[in-house]
Amino acid sequence: MVTAVDPDTNRVYSSVDKASAIAAVLLRTAKPGEHTGPYIREVSGVLYELRQRGLRLRNLGFRAIPGGYYSEDVEMFLGHLLSLGYATQRSPIKLTPEGQQFCMEILDEEANANGRELANLEKAVDEVLGRTTSP
Repeated sequence: MVTAVDPDTNRVYSSVDKASAIAAVLLRTAKPGEHTGPYIREVSGVLYELRQRGLRLRNLGFRAIPGGYYSEDVEMFLGHLLSLGYATQRSPIKLTPEGQQFCMEILDEEANANGRELANLEKAVDEVLGRTTSP
């Protein structure tokens, strides 16, 4: 899943863009047909768990909060969705159908650039969420 080594820190990083990773987690944690979605801290928690499992995304930061971790990058991504009219609510997150489509377009572009890594990321997200994935 990883492709680049930072020469200064010797850490291995994924080529998947952090916006794509956030979109993937957001879509997988959304509750279709329900009026509530995930909270920023839940999306952040999944991304943090991926980090604990060895996935490093460049420039995706976390800070400890009571009961878990929080990413201001996730909050900023959601802010962009809200300003574009692709989300109607911040907490819990509520995407519009256009917002879901926008996230899917982000993933489509990422699949064209880094398809194998994106597939691995999506599989890892499903594992973190306790879902089984088909081969």
